[in-house]
Amino acid sequence: MSVRISIVIIEYHCMEQVESCVRSIQTHLNGVSKECIVLSNSGYTQEELERHSERFEDTRVIAAPRNLGYAGGVNMALSRCSGDYVYVVNPDCLLTDDGITAVMEEMDGCREWAISGPKVVDESGQVQPSCRRFPRPWTFLLVRSLFRKLPGASRERARYLMADFDRSSSRAVDWVSGGATLVKRECLAQMGGMDERYFLYMEDVDWCRTAWENGFKVVYCPQSRVIHAGRHQSIQGGLKTLRNVHLRWHLTSLLRYFRKYRWRVRPDSELYRQILG
Repeated sequence: MSVRISIVIIEYHCMEQVESCVRSIQTHLNGVSKECIVLSNSGYTQEELERHSERFEDTRVIAAPRNLGYAGGVNMALSRCSGDYVYVVNPDCLLTDDGITAVMEEMDGCREWAISGPKVVDESGQVQPSCRRFPRPWTFLLVRSLFRKLPGASRERARYLMADFDRSSSRAVDWVSGGATLVKRECLAQMGGMDERYFLYMEDVDWCRTAWENGFKVVYCPQSRVIHAGRHQSIQGGLKTLRNVHLRWHLTSLLRYFRKYRWRVRPDSELYRQILG
């Protein structure tokens, strides 16, 4: 029996969260042919790894040779996936329904549809901005720093976070959060995995942009919903201090992203221009 969906979870010293995530997957995708792969960047001993593995039913726990970062961990897991689709899910995410099965059926009928993202809500049910427009070089400063109080900053924040979209309907978008990303595996042969030059942050933006530039599209699909309780570590406290390691990773990844695309904001893609202009 072929595997319909491979679920990938990248773990770094958070097996308790992984356990809850896997439980939600087993509950809501009970009737789906699937495999679940947990890629651990934690550097556990073999004894610790075996002990953690015993906590999960029908789940493979794989140890990375070192901390590969998020993109590197995803790519290592991708090489072990056999499903028609790969669902990359953060360990602190919880599935709330089986809506992802309907999304896969829709994607089956559209060759150019490579990536989709679900509706993401917090513990209180508040919808999160999990789909966004591509950032400009100054977006981070105007959205996530003291400069957000400057004239015009609110307009850039609204553009970037798609404040004009209520997230109640399906639509093509620039990019979806890597915290819950469904990818059609056959498209990976052309678009490839995540760019491992990003240790943490911006790898999801880059992956979606790569999809667009290879003639594929990215779609936000609210018929599937996940709960994500975690707050973005890089923005806690804004730009208070460069000693914040998450902030440094984010800034470093931003610089790599814009240098990679020569500071161009939008993808060089006819499909992107047709759909999103």
